[in-house]
Amino acid sequence: MTRIAIIGAGLSGLVLAHRLKARASVTVFEKSRGVSGRMSTRYTERYQFDHGTQFFIARTNTFRSFLQPLIAQGVVARWDAAFVELNRGETISKRQWDENFPHYVAVPGMSHLGKYLLTDLDVRLRTRVAEIGTTDRGWLLLSATGDRLGEYDWVVSTVPPAQAGELLPTSFCHLPSLKKIKMVGCYALLLGMQSPIQLPWQAALVQDADISWISVNRSKPGRSGGFCLLVHATNAWSENHIEDDVDEVKKHLAQETSDLLGHDVTNADYCTVHRWRYANIEKQDGPVAYVDEERLLAACGDWCIQGRVEAAFTSATSLADRLGSLI
Repeated sequence: MTRIAIIGAGLSGLVLAHRLKARASVTVFEKSRGVSGRMSTRYTERYQFDHGTQFFIARTNTFRSFLQPLIAQGVVARWDAAFVELNRGETISKRQWDENFPHYVAVPGMSHLGKYLLTDLDVRLRTRVAEIGTTDRGWLLLSATGDRLGEYDWVVSTVPPAQAGELLPTSFCHLPSLKKIKMVGCYALLLGMQSPIQLPWQAALVQDADISWISVNRSKPGRSGGFCLLVHATNAWSENHIEDDVDEVKKHLAQETSDLLGHDVTNADYCTVHRWRYANIEKQDGPVAYVDEERLLAACGDWCIQGRVEAAFTSATSLADRLGSLI
C-alpha cells in the first residue's frame, strides 16, 4: 500500500487524509497540540473563544454535500447572527443571517470539525517535521532533533506556502511558485467580561479602524461560558505590527474596541492576544493544488484559492482525486 505523509492537520490535511485513508497508508504530522489549524477554539476556566475562523459558508454543491451529514449529526450548525457593518461606531447596514444565505460554525467550538474528521486517522500531534531527506525506499521525514519519523512514497504539505517553501525539497518543481505566494497576518483580541455588554448585534464588520471584526462568541450555537468578545485586527494593521510587543498590541486593540463600542473593555476580566502570522490571502489564479508527479511531492491548502474554509476543502478534495488516480 502506498505510504503518504501529510504535514499539517488543518482542515485541508484532515480532509485529504480522510479521503485517502481507504486507498493508502496515511500519516498526518502536526506540530501543535491539537488539530484544525485556524479553525481553532480556545477554552479558559470561564470563557470560550473561536479565535481564528469565525464562520463559513457553502458556495458549491460539493461542499454542501460534505456538510449535510455533519449538520444532521450536530457537528455543524447555522449561526443566525444579527449582523451589522460599522463605521466609526455608526451602523451603516444591518441584516439578520438566516437560511436564505446560511453561515455555519462547528459545534460546540470551531475546532470540533477537525476533531470529528480524526476518526480512524493516524495523526501525530506535537510532532514537527524539520527535514525531508531521501532513502532508497522513498522520502525520509526527520524531526528537529534528528529522529526518524518514517519513510514515505508521497509527501504532501498543507501548511502555509512560506513554511512549505522552507520545508519541501528544492527538487519540488512548484517551489518557485510557492515562494511567490504571500499570506497576510492577523491579530485576534480575546476579551472575557464578568458582566455582559448590551449590544444590538452579535457580529460586526468594522470599517475605517484598525480592527475589522467583532463578534459575541457565545451567540454561536452550542457555546458555553461567560460573555466574551472576539476581535480581529485588520490584515493591513496586523502586517505592519506583526513583530510588535504583544502587550502594546493588546493595549492598542483594546482601546480601539473601547472607542468603537463606547464601552471600556481595557479592564476586561480576561484579555489576551493571539497572533496569526498566516491568516488570509487574496483570491488566487493558480492551480487549486500543486502536484509533482515525478518526485511524488504535493502541496495544497486554502491559500491555493482564497483564505476560506471552503477553499481549504476544495483544494484538499481536488488533490485527493488527483492522488487517487496516481497511487
